[in-house]
Amino acid sequence: MRRKKSKPVKILSDFLEWASQFDEGTYVFRGVPNEEYEIQASAYRRVPENEQNSEDKGFPTFVEINTALIREARLLGYDEKDGRPLGDLEILAGLQHFKAATCLIDFTYSAQVALWFACAQDSKTDDSTNGKVFAVHKDADRFIEIEPDLLKETIPYFLDEKEPQLYHWQPRQQNNRILAQQSIFFFGDYEIEEDAVCIIQKCEKENVRTELERVSGITEIRLFPDFEGFASLRDDQTPYMPLSADEHAKRAEQSFRRHKFEETIADYDKAIYREPTKASLYYSRGLAKARLEHYENAIDDYNDAIRLNPSYASAYYERGLVKARLGQYEPAIADYDKAIGLNPNDALFYNARGFAKEQLRQYEEAREDRQKSAELAS
Repeated sequence: MRRKKSKPVKILSDFLEWASQFDEGTYVFRGVPNEEYEIQASAYRRVPENEQNSEDKGFPTFVEINTALIREARLLGYDEKDGRPLGDLEILAGLQHFKAATCLIDFTYSAQVALWFACAQDSKTDDSTNGKVFAVHKDADRFIEIEPDLLKETIPYFLDEKEPQLYHWQPRQQNNRILAQQSIFFFGDYEIEEDAVCIIQKCEKENVRTELERVSGITEIRLFPDFEGFASLRDDQTPYMPLSADEHAKRAEQSFRRHKFEETIADYDKAIYREPTKASLYYSRGLAKARLEHYENAIDDYNDAIRLNPSYASAYYERGLVKARLGQYEPAIADYDKAIGLNPNDALFYNARGFAKEQLRQYEEAREDRQKSAELAS
């Protein structure tokens, strides 16, 4: 029995409350960016509107459109995968994956994934529109499940225009996109009636998507985890968004762990360009330069880190290490003194100072530092 539409949703919690009424696994969902849309197979939309309900026998039927699509795909050799011949449904699933208009209608077991699609902007209109999420009960009396033995049937077997039968199908060999979107196909008629709908207020779409990412981690990258999705996110209609300082810093940290120090420095260069007053960026770039034995350049970075944060104990310590490597033991000890004054409980500081004092033959003081280091480390 069809339920009434919900009042327009403004926030994620309102939608989750609406979705909670449906039993998990027995209902599936579909999100569309315009509340005027119905649950309709995309192949049917290839028929001009003035012909969609026509009795004119001269115009191709819904069955003919899908049959012709499969025939063209077979003629072009798109009817095999990994050396195995594909059935009609499997060919349609591949075509649907690459955005061809077919009789298959995409649904998802996840109400939140459907919500993400409902919060898209409608590409067919320049105006902002309300979105809509459909809920459909996967009733065994209403929908026949496609078992493997049915895959040998041709598409006219499934699309009986006089007495339509509805089917649902989850391909056994699922690609990453189907898995990420928790997808299932419904088909059998050009239109399917919903059990309930939820309207998403147009002015809140962007905010709801932001909430979805924060609460559930649902993003375009996660829903389209394949090469095609990667490419489509970088088409000529997508503005290039430079990485932030934090994003460059995270990339630099990953490169540092992989000992890719040149890459590390390049990312810290960009992070510093975007955020030139953050002491930790100079400090971290100095670490990478020191690993490459670019000691003078590393000292310059530690100097900047200390200038921006005079209480940066680790920067004094690392600068001392570099000076020691250059044989500048007295300036190194001065840096260790400063680091210890700021943080007197770090064993590494005393150990490094002890080493520098040994190089200057200050053996008694060096022994005291070594002992203090051992005490703090124990």
